[in-house]
Amino acid sequence: MRTLTVAAGIALIMVPLTAAGGAVFSVGGPLSHNCYEAALAADTSDVGLDSCTRALREEPLATRDLAATFVNRGILQMVRGRDVFADADFDAALRLDQSLPDAWLNKGFLRLRRGEGRSALPLLQSGIDRGARRQALAIFARGVAYEQMGEFSSAYADLKRAHELEPRWSMPSEYLANYRVQQR
Repeated sequence: MRTLTVAAGIALIMVPLTAAGGAVFSVGGPLSHNCYEAALAADTSDVGLDSCTRALREEPLATRDLAATFVNRGILQMVRGRDVFADADFDAALRLDQSLPDAWLNKGFLRLRRGEGRSALPLLQSGIDRGARRQALAIFARGVAYEQMGEFSSAYADLKRAHELEPRWSMPSEYLANYRVQQR
């Protein structure tokens, strides 16, 4: 029999997830493109956030591009630590287009940052089910949610799967280093 042990306190580690992995490309005008670029770069300057807000007000965006711009502005809000505003933007995006995996994932990331793995899990799963572009990131985040919930076997399986999907990405390996599988 094998047992799984995890280093004490691992579930309390601040989740250093990069929301910018969830930036959504928009085919709108120059402001929405600037907004996308700022979200991709996790830009904390006012310029990126202003581009997003102006794009939402001034550019005639198709529904999907409007939703993408809300996601991208939400990412910039999240990077700035303005979680309430970020969550509102992700909600606005989902009201327009529930099929956007990045809106679901970023809502989940917000909850992980607060240590709310149980409430993050269904959001992350929705992003995975809707075809998250970076499956490794989404599965890694789900693993962190399981870890926060004390479900270490499920966490380990997801962290291992994330590592398999993107072996050059170091974060899954760093988390896996806290786990020990022992023979009984």
